[in-house]
Amino acid sequence: MNPDELFGKNDYTTFAEIDPFNKQNFVEGVISRKSNEYYGAIIVQKVNNKPCEQLIMATPKMHYPFGKTETEERNCHFPKAKQIEIYEKLDGTNVLSYFYLDAEGNRYMSFKTRLRPFLASSKFGNFHDMWIEVAKEQWKDIRDTMTKFNCNLSFEMYGSRNPHLVVYDVPLSFSLLFGVTSNGNILAPSDLGYGRYEASIIPAKLINVVTKDYVWNYTENQKNLEAKLKKVDDNYYSGVEGTVWYLKTPEGRCIQFKCKPETIETIHFAQGAGLGKNTIVATCWNALENVDEVTVEFVKQLLTEEFDPRIVEANHYLIEKSVQFVMSELHYRVKVLDEYRKTGLSFLSDKVSVMRALSSIFSKGEMKKVYAIVRDFA
Repeated sequence: MNPDELFGKNDYTTFAEIDPFNKQNFVEGVISRKSNEYYGAIIVQKVNNKPCEQLIMATPKMHYPFGKTETEERNCHFPKAKQIEIYEKLDGTNVLSYFYLDAEGNRYMSFKTRLRPFLASSKFGNFHDMWIEVAKEQWKDIRDTMTKFNCNLSFEMYGSRNPHLVVYDVPLSFSLLFGVTSNGNILAPSDLGYGRYEASIIPAKLINVVTKDYVWNYTENQKNLEAKLKKVDDNYYSGVEGTVWYLKTPEGRCIQFKCKPETIETIHFAQGAGLGKNTIVATCWNALENVDEVTVEFVKQLLTEEFDPRIVEANHYLIEKSVQFVMSELHYRVKVLDEYRKTGLSFLSDKVSVMRALSSIFSKGEMKKVYAIVRDFA
């Protein structure tokens, strides 16, 4: 299996890591960065130094039903369809559950973010620990669903403890998005049986099913999303990030499209001369899912998956400032949590004493932010 032929030359990175969910396994391979159906896909080459080559499909890139140029921008077009199922789009960290085999044929279940082979933890983003906390009780059901439908499962882990562009009231939760088979076929929640019976794994919310007037429905959906969107501060919104459209073709294929409120779409979809600050800041937060420390170069790599490299390069200074902002926010969060732990107190049982102790370290003007950090991350 040649990664140059499958993913494209220079469109993948190598890895050699211990699987934190199966710590007896040292796994080597490559992971695709190609912005298509192979995005985040893995070729496992060795497990414990023994060759066992296998392709693992992941969470592919979703696209709008229109192009990226101004002339194509609102020229919506959908392939011929039997129907389209519309689900809520969540704004968090994508987590893929998948199986891999060792050389003896033993099967292991593990979990990954988009551009890493396994969920990792660092002082800035404990995705491994958060996933165990929020989802471990459902691992058996996840395994059973993957076995029954012979697929990997894509989830979104979201909440106020995992901040992105949209702010959620819930501290931490996760929802099933879809399944993906070994040949890249997408399985909507309805294909996996969800919606027909009660299950412990909660899928993303089904918004609507449409069988005609797709372009009109798309426009109306975007208007409704925009009406519910409210700005919380300079970098965050409350409401719904968007919807995912699962188009079922007459041949039985499932094609994904995304629909976002015009405000969010503008942030994620560069129009005109350049990128906005919110786009870059959101990309910096997303970068933490894949690296331990955000760098300008890595953020530029992620941005060029969506935008013209010339536009990305033209915004080098803004990217630098955005990286500095996000890293400053992260270091401040670590400082607050370190000081909280030094108190030896529990925020859950004695908020007043905790905040009184921290008020001797942080200024009065900082205390609202300090309170939010301890509440959401402690």
